[in-house]
Amino acid sequence: QVLGAEKALFRALKTGSNPPKHGILFQHAVVHAAPRWQRGKIARAIAAKAAIAARVDVHGAGLNTTLLEKLNIRVKEIEEKNSKPVKKPQPQEYQQRGNFRKSKESKQKRRGDRFKNRKRNNFERR
Repeated sequence: QVLGAEKALFRALKTGSNPPKHGILFQHAVVHAAPRWQRGKIARAIAAKAAIAARVDVHGAGLNTTLLEKLNIRVKEIEEKNSKPVKKPQPQEYQQRGNFRKSKESKQKRRGDRFKNRKRNNFERR
């Protein structure tokens, strides 16, 4: 789950509704303004940079302005790479694998006839 989706995930598990996709970061202006097919990718990029920023903050390394620049570059890459939505693949027609039960029953019938004949032949020989 992307950062901020934990509360909504447990709420969804309790109520039985659909789980969240992107969490609170989905409300960010950059994500909200993006087309629908880019939103998840951008939200994950923001979550990754937010996690890095939190680690930098904990270790007291000071303000890191390059993170915001890198995030903007990554968002532009996502927008350029995914300018058009991905088309859904056409459903393929799968080959019928046959009715297993029918073939098994007919095989047993054929086999049974041979065994019956064999037993009769053995009985007649005695």
